Amino acid sequence: MRVEDLLDDPELALDVRVRGAVERTIRWVHTIEVRDPGRFLRGGEVVLTAGVWRSAGISAESFVDDLVAADVAAVGFGIVPPETAVPEDFIDAALRRGLTCFVVPVDVAFLQIVEVFVNAKRAEWERPLRRHLGQHDTIVAALRGQRGVATVLRTLAGQLGKPVAVRAAGGLIEGEEPEPSHPLPLVGEGLADAELLLPRPMAELDVEQHAAVVQAMPFIALEIERTRAVRATEARYSWELFEWVHSGTVDTAALRTRLHSLGLPPEGPLAAVVLRGQRPEIHSWRLNELLATDGIAVQRGGEVVAFAHLRGTEADLARRVHGAFDDVVHVGVGRPGAAADLRVSLLQASHAAEATSSRAGGGWMTHDQLSSPALLLSVQDPELLAATSKALLGPVLDQDERRGGDLLPSLSVFLDAGGRWQEAAQRLHVHINTLRHRMSRVEELTGRSLSRTSDRVDLYLALRGLQQG
Repeated sequence: MRVEDLLDDPELALDVRVRGAVERTIRWVHTIEVRDPGRFLRGGEVVLTAGVWRSAGISAESFVDDLVAADVAAVGFGIVPPETAVPEDFIDAALRRGLTCFVVPVDVAFLQIVEVFVNAKRAEWERPLRRHLGQHDTIVAALRGQRGVATVLRTLAGQLGKPVAVRAAGGLIEGEEPEPSHPLPLVGEGLADAELLLPRPMAELDVEQHAAVVQAMPFIALEIERTRAVRATEARYSWELFEWVHSGTVDTAALRTRLHSLGLPPEGPLAAVVLRGQRPEIHSWRLNELLATDGIAVQRGGEVVAFAHLRGTEADLARRVHGAFDDVVHVGVGRPGAAADLRVSLLQASHAAEATSSRAGGGWMTHDQLSSPALLLSVQDPELLAATSKALLGPVLDQDERRGGDLLPSLSVFLDAGGRWQEAAQRLHVHINTLRHRMSRVEELTGRSLSRTSDRVDLYLALRGLQQG
């Protein structure tokens, strides 16, 4: 409370005679009537007096000088009947020293002034607590509308005026990560891996922001624990579903019921996904985050299996899953169908993931690619495949490199055209005799005949091997 706030209180109706530094903050209100009052003061007080000290022979100038030396904020003189006026020498002394001076009306008790100050001080002391409670109520109200970590983070971000996020298990799970971000560990059951990402270190936050973070942290921890408990239950149900599908010992009606309880449409289309990598526990969590309400994923041994509600093509799903991971993963997707088709889809997805395991950089494959004989190429060791292909086509490669020829490109177009000379020549924009000459040269260099189907197959597979290598 400042001096001017006290002077302007309409209920007190104080009569201001000297307006000094009224912007000063009042530290306390004190009634004093003794000689040398400064020894009882610490500075910043509003001193109330009825002039009792005058009977002891103390002059107004001496009393006021002592108050000024003690650095009081203001002085108030109360008229006590039968006196009817404030001594002018007191007002003059305050005016000379620039000390704010006011007269207290006869019907206003000093205690009333003290109560006004104390009430203002109490409100000041309570303000941080009320803000703290207000932050608590804001979070509680938000969670009544929608549960979840994101709700608490949105509320906290609004209070800080900056984005915040929560990171767990090595990945960002909720919120907008601030730049730069300053991690603050969360404390709770099973939260050793979780941290709150703040826009500034806790030590640099102001008091209100610090209180907001402290207030929000238990709610964040609680929501993470609640979400993990729900997911753990779902994971048990999901794991049991995958065991049923894999074993083939549970009837379709039970599968349909379990799918429905997990929020997936039993009638489909549902496609199995198998993901293999070095961190299945993290991959399982991330795949669940990626699929959201469109699928479920669990860790089974060293791989992650999932059932996904297909919204596009199988290739779209495989590409989306593979692209969601920044480490090496091998992804397979089975044929979509209803509950009764899940076992076949799961087997197809497993074979498809296995077929990509030889690719050092990871990859993906769908069930339809499994039906192509070209799959035989994808499951071979890349170095062996390249060596085998070069053993057959090496002389052709050398010829093209030495003479800048087009033997290999022409061979590729010829085989893609099904051996139809005129069509291949038109695609290459050359005369048919030129093409015949090139293919004759390929036959000489490889020792193979383009008129034999087996040799054509060998040449085709060698070309594919070079492309994949």
